[in-house]
Parts: sequence; structure tokens; C-alpha cells
Amino acid sequence: VCRAGTSLGPMAIPAGVTEPHPTNTQETATIFSDYDFRPRIPAARKRRRRGLDGEENEPIANPEFATGGESNGRVTNQDVRQYFNSFNEALKHQTEIIETVRAEVQELKAEQQLLRTHNKELQEEIEALRAKLEAQPLNAPVNRSWAEVAAGNPQPNPARTVPRPRKEPNCVRISTAPTLDQDVDNDRFSRALPTEAANTHIRTALLNAETTKEVQVAGIGTTKTGYVIRFRDTQSAETARNSTEWLEELGNNTKVVKPRFGIVVHRVPTEDFELEGNKKQGIEKIMAENDLHDKKFRVEDIAWLKKRDMPLGKSASMGVWLDSPEAAEWIIDNGILVGQRFIGSVEPYRVEKKRCRRCQQFGHLAWSCKERVKCGHCAGHHDQRHCFPGIRPRCSDCNGEHPTGDRACQASPNPSPFQ
Repeated sequence: VCRAGTSLGPMAIPAGVTEPHPTNTQETATIFSDYDFRPRIPAARKRRRRGLDGEENEPIANPEFATGGESNGRVTNQDVRQYFNSFNEALKHQTEIIETVRAEVQELKAEQQLLRTHNKELQEEIEALRAKLEAQPLNAPVNRSWAEVAAGNPQPNPARTVPRPRKEPNCVRISTAPTLDQDVDNDRFSRALPTEAANTHIRTALLNAETTKEVQVAGIGTTKTGYVIRFRDTQSAETARNSTEWLEELGNNTKVVKPRFGIVVHRVPTEDFELEGNKKQGIEKIMAENDLHDKKFRVEDIAWLKKRDMPLGKSASMGVWLDSPEAAEWIIDNGILVGQRFIGSVEPYRVEKKRCRRCQQFGHLAWSCKERVKCGHCAGHHDQRHCFPGIRPRCSDCNGEHPTGDRACQASPNPSPFQ
């Protein structure tokens, strides 16, 4: 049966049935092309194939990475770029941290190697010292009973030993009176003369004296109270030391300075001595009370050890200078009698306990100081006599608000009661 119909006319199509595609048997002429017989595919895939054939395609919107407008919770290309940049920055920062840690580790390794080297050197030094100690015989201490200690002589204490003067066999020291103000031409022998003038006076006096005309002088130096003469040999120095004729030729109360050995006696009653008016009486009193004449000891000089601007109290420290180290050590070991009072607090007199009033340091005196001048009141670099009135005091030892050398200062590098 032909659905297109016959000459009788077209057949009726039942209701609800879709009209089929027209065929070539229908009356209307329909032209078909090759495109009509191709398989039907989705539009996106079809456009992708056209793209492969070289045809230009429109950009296909990515449903997951839409650009522009609201993303509606989807990840956009901008977010991806931000994530990528953040990742690169974090990676760069971590790389820098790793490099820093690597450098620190290298430094620690180098320091550790250095410490190992130092430890090895210290161990070698310790081994060397140990070998030296083992090679030297050590004297075992002798255990003495109390009876032996009381009956015998006490062992010497190095801290209580009197310092001995430096041996200068070829040198002779002399002292003389100060220079007179009217003697401007250096015609009279006195202290602090120019070297040429002092040399002329001393050589002339030695030549004029019968006992010293053959001695040979090498050179002359200046001291605080006079001069030191260096002879070419020990015999010349001994001849000049034992002669007084050339000293009388020099005049001005010139005399040979003998070595003196000082001690410090603490808590001496000041009422028993009047040193300003009659020092010789005080010396004779010490000599008589301690029987120093019988022991062939002699006291050369005594003086109160205090600051010039401080008054004397009921007791004070006294410096006593003797003619031999044996005399000084005997008084240190046995004490001293003053006004029928026994005083056992005696120690050697040491120059290092005296403060230089020029630089405020210890170990030397102002007349031989070569350091920079420092004020004892404000610690400024000027003489204390030129310090401005009213300026606040400052200690050069502790930087406290008190003058240098104050008794209340606890930071004195070498404190002593007789600064």
C-alpha cells in the first residue's frame, strides 16, 4: 500500500501519529544534499571536528573555569593564577630559609672544629705542665707540733718580707738642699740643676778631693732629692761612698743616701710624739724602748702616714725607716714598744700602696709619674689645684660622687689606710 496515495487522493493520517518525512514519492519536490545523510552529533563535538578541519571555531565556554561575572562558587582562572603565585612565593621563602639554615649549620661546624682545635691545644699544654710537675721533686710539708712551733722560730711569711732595694754596685746616690730662688746662674750646687751644671760640680768636687781624684765617672742622673752617680767600676763607687771629703766640697748639706728599709706601725698613740718640732727625740725614744742600740740597729727616719689636709687623731699609722733589712724584719716579727705599749700590727712599707697624686694611680709617686695628669676631685684631665670651685666630685676608681681616694670608696684597686 502506498502511503503517498494513488490517484484516488491522499490517505488520512491517524490522530497522534507524527507525520513522516516526505519522500520522493510525494508531490512536493524536495532536494536532498549529502549533509542530510551524515550522522547527527552534538553541537560542541561537531564544532570541535570542524576545528580540526581547519575551520575557525568560536571559543567554548568552560563550565568549570568561567571568566568574568560571578563564578557562583566555581574556581576562576584568576583564582588559579593567585594560587600559583602564592605557591611560588612560599616556595621561594622556604628556599631562602633552607639556604640560611645551611649557612648557619656551616658556621656551627666551623666553630665546633675551632673548639676542638682549642681543646686539643689545651690538653697538650696541660700534659706538658703535668710532665714538668712530675719531673720536679716536691718537698712534702713538715708537720710540726704546737710545742715545736712555740719553741722554734716561725716560718717566714713572704707577705711580711721587707722589700730589698735593687742592687746597683756602680751607683752612688746623693741628696742635697733645694735650689735657692736667688741662685739663677747655677753657681751653687743644689737640686734640679741642669745635667751639664750638675756634672761639672760633681766631677770638680771628686777631682779636688785627695781620696777620690782617681775615680772615674760614667754618667749622672737626677732624682727627687738629688742625683745618682754611676761610676765605671765598683771600686770607684765604693771609694766615693766611703769618702766624705768630696761631699764637703759640694756643700749645701750634700750627703750620700744610704738604703732605707721602711715598716708601717698601725695604731700608734699620737700623744707620745711631736714630730714637727723634735723628730730626733721620737727616734731616740723608739731606739731606747726597743733596745735597738744593743742590736746594732738604727732608725733613720719616722713620719705619720696621712694626708696633709687631715688632722691627727688619737692614733695613726707611723712609717719607720731603718738602716738594714734585718732591723725591719726583726720589728715586723717581734712588734714594737711605744710608750710601754706593745703594738703587733706591723707590716712592710711598700710603695705600691701609695697613690700618685698626679695621675691618681697606684705603684709610683708623683715626682716620677709619666702618666696623664688627672684631678683628684673631679677626675678631669687637669691639676687639682686648677679645678673649678663648686664642681661636683667624681671618683676615678668607682665613678662615684666623691673625691678619688675617699675612705668610703669600696672600689679602690689598692686600698690602704695611709693613701
